[in-house]
Amino acid sequence: MDNVTHTLVGVCLANAFYRRRLGRATVPILAVASNLPDVDALVVLSGSTRSVLERRTFGHSLLLLPFWILLLSLLVRRLAPHLRFVSILAMCTLGAGVHLLFDLVNSFGVVLLWPFSDWRPELATVFIIDFILTGLLAAPLLLYAVRSWRPHLQGFSRAALVAVCAYLALCAGSRRLAAKTLDREAERFHDEPPSLEYLFPEPLGPHRWRGVLREGDVYHLYLIHSMSGRLESYGWVRSQVDDPAVEAARQSRLGQRLERFFKAPVWEVSGGSGPATVSATDLRFRSLVLERGSIFVFRFKVDSGGKVSPGS
Repeated sequence: MDNVTHTLVGVCLANAFYRRRLGRATVPILAVASNLPDVDALVVLSGSTRSVLERRTFGHSLLLLPFWILLLSLLVRRLAPHLRFVSILAMCTLGAGVHLLFDLVNSFGVVLLWPFSDWRPELATVFIIDFILTGLLAAPLLLYAVRSWRPHLQGFSRAALVAVCAYLALCAGSRRLAAKTLDREAERFHDEPPSLEYLFPEPLGPHRWRGVLREGDVYHLYLIHSMSGRLESYGWVRSQVDDPAVEAARQSRLGQRLERFFKAPVWEVSGGSGPATVSATDLRFRSLVLERGSIFVFRFKVDSGGKVSPGS
């Protein structure tokens, strides 16, 4: 989830449960705590495409998160000595924990057991930037602008959190409906079932989903309208996994990491008489609704002898 939404979650939690009892300082505390796991976002400063592989790792790990929570709690204790440490620790734990939940609901995954495993579970029910979700969380602050309504901030904030839970449930239900539509399409593959059947959330609402069915080395793409059950074919994409240069790139250290990180990897090769250029992308990041090219593209140079140079 984007950091604006994470911040609003923290502010909403503070106003709903802590501000009236413990004071205004709880708002910035929970706002910061709700962004705490994104300490691993510092890897993007390297400027390398590979940095995406390190996102949601050491900051989001269940094994390391207690350390970050304790570190933040000790810092806050020095800045807000009037608050009991147990209260600070509880708020930091709540903010960081809710951050993990909101990151799990979109399609990017969270490496919960880093550094011992690169398993990256995801629920894939909400696009990474969801304006409805952000709007629900911002609503109490907008209502607070009306002076006569300010005493009701706690109630507004609690109502917003209930609405957020209902919206997430709606997204999950919508995904189940889309999955049934994709299942029916998968039944048309008579020779053998697809080797991959998956749904990715599309932006601008929970009523559209990107369906992917893999048959051999070909991905079939669909835009699914979950509420009506309508399915639109968006053609197919071939992954050139049978090409020797692609196979060499896939067997490299980086290639193996990409195979584990990507949900629906697409490998392509180009080049003339010189070294072949192999590129790898993930259909997870290729929207059917937004007109944009692929993002997070990794490239390799593979010579005639199968030697792979470091990817970008």
